[in-house]
Amino acid sequence: MANAVMKIEKFDVSKFIIDIAVSFAPEKEVLSPRISIIFNSENENRRLPMKTEIKDGKIIATGTYDATRIFYGKTPERINLSFAFSNGIDSAYEYATDLTVEGIKKKTFLRFVKIPKSEKIKFLIEKLLFAVSLPFRALKIKKNRISFFTNRTDCPTGNLKAVYETIKDIDGADVHIVCKKGGAKGTFAVLFKFLKLYMTSRVVFVDDYYHLVSYIKKKKETKLIQLWHGCGAFKTFGFSRYHKDSALEIYSSNHRQYDYAIVSSPEICAFYSEAFGISSQKVLALGSPRCDILKDEEYKALKTKEFFEEFPSLKGKKLLLFAPTFRGKGNGNCYYPTERFNADKVLETLGDEWGLIIKMHPYLKEKITYSDKNATRIADCENWDINDVLFSADFLVTDYSSVIFEASILEIPMAFLAFDLDEYIEKRDFYYDFRSFVPGPIVQTDTEAAKIAKSGNYDVEKIRAFAEKSFGNTAGNACRNIKELTVKLIGEEI
Repeated sequence: MANAVMKIEKFDVSKFIIDIAVSFAPEKEVLSPRISIIFNSENENRRLPMKTEIKDGKIIATGTYDATRIFYGKTPERINLSFAFSNGIDSAYEYATDLTVEGIKKKTFLRFVKIPKSEKIKFLIEKLLFAVSLPFRALKIKKNRISFFTNRTDCPTGNLKAVYETIKDIDGADVHIVCKKGGAKGTFAVLFKFLKLYMTSRVVFVDDYYHLVSYIKKKKETKLIQLWHGCGAFKTFGFSRYHKDSALEIYSSNHRQYDYAIVSSPEICAFYSEAFGISSQKVLALGSPRCDILKDEEYKALKTKEFFEEFPSLKGKKLLLFAPTFRGKGNGNCYYPTERFNADKVLETLGDEWGLIIKMHPYLKEKITYSDKNATRIADCENWDINDVLFSADFLVTDYSSVIFEASILEIPMAFLAFDLDEYIEKRDFYYDFRSFVPGPIVQTDTEAAKIAKSGNYDVEKIRAFAEKSFGNTAGNACRNIKELTVKLIGEEI
């Protein structure tokens, strides 16, 4: 996006509070612009989104930032500013400037007084947990110890499982895994086990926001690696939701301790750097571990066989997979409007040669209902891993779920039931312009989606191009890449 003229409209600094406005005048109309400000110090960088509006053909971005709170840990005395501008389709182009903030001194006395109540509570919990962790801090790190933590499930799944299975056989490795479903409650239920392993492990893997690694400062010698459960970059999350529906303050410690974050392609490194509040060099495009099996024909045959053994009445039918994401905040505070997908009506539209697979997001409690007469034409795959289900699907109907990335590897045609797209953009937003990004038609009703599936009129080349952009050459190689990184880390001197 070098074909846009940038202009600094405002730059005021008072007591290290940066009040800034910048404009971009693109040559062509931009429907979903994204503008971020990049703070560069001698050793770190941090990217944060700006609030944007389109006015008189120009895109105006504004923001107010406290320079003393940009970086995690030590505050640098000098920060240089640059900007990233994207049209919502292509990768962002970075614009350098000569803007600087110097002589920065961290404020401490009034910080606790001014922060929101939620951050005050978190601050107090951090202090309490630090005291609880002190006896464990005295334990020595075991150079060959590798630990995995998740609060998503009670057994290893997804990226965590894929990496665990790959590195557990590293010669001499002392590998541990702790799975306890339940968000914050799940993590605190295993607090003492966590502390013992966290304070003695050389390498630690997590696959989601794991509360305790934000509350309890890790040892410098421990390498904390975020595998993240999704792949690609689709819905904004973490600090990328700043200015949107987010409770995160820019100085929050959430995610900030990661030494590395693993992503599926170089295309999306900047987005994850922004979302996690970490320097761009800490984001490594090694691939999505859970997607390696999608390239394994033997595994595909096994899971397809298991699927039809559990749902024999669907054998010989074409199968439409319905796999939506949630609305709302997240685990424990989310929903899906089930009235927008009528399973009986969809099957009627598809005809007798089709069956239906239902796979709701793990956070959702809602169920898709259907009549008894259609029970033999429907597979409720609540307890299945979504990747294993994909092998049996002929068509995917979703909304804003990152399952589209996995589906693209298998070249599964898809349609997007996005009846609340404008509202979703307003509350959550995307890293790209949704309408031009997704590799399939956007529909308003379940019947429209079923008609597209039945028509057989699919743009497979668009799906292939989407997969190439999202994975590059990492598909099928992620676990090997991460194993090599792990071996390197445990082999380094502490």
